[in-house]
Amino acid sequence: MKGDFVHDPLKIPRFFRCVLAVASLIVASVLVIAATLEPSRKGMGTHEQLGLSPCYFPERLGVPCPACGMTTSWAHLMKGNVRASAEVNLGGFMLCVTCLLCVPWFMLSAIKGRWILMRMTDGRILVFLVSWLLVTMADWLLRRLLI
Repeated sequence: MKGDFVHDPLKIPRFFRCVLAVASLIVASVLVIAATLEPSRKGMGTHEQLGLSPCYFPERLGVPCPACGMTTSWAHLMKGNVRASAEVNLGGFMLCVTCLLCVPWFMLSAIKGRWILMRMTDGRILVFLVSWLLVTMADWLLRRLLI
């Protein structure tokens, strides 16, 4: 019958299930890499252990950029130092916690073929991204104004 079919909003299409599984593995790999890094005592520059160049802002402009300290923040959090992670870069802390939550959420949702706990929507992604950006920028501005 025409009305018998009910669309399940929690069901995930096969292609997107593959995307979620791959994303979960990539994010898990980044978290593992962060766990292997030694957080810089300066509060930034940890990414240089990966062979990356120093950040342009402090090198050339003498002022850290909003992303300065994010890798250090991740390294602290992956070593269990929550306070140091949040103090170094609040946006980095927020992003790392989100990634820690997303790895099992993405993988379990991909395996089951249905969203676990809640469905990912454009609106939720937008709210997270805007919130993360606001926290990162507010943290950066407060550090620049107070230091």
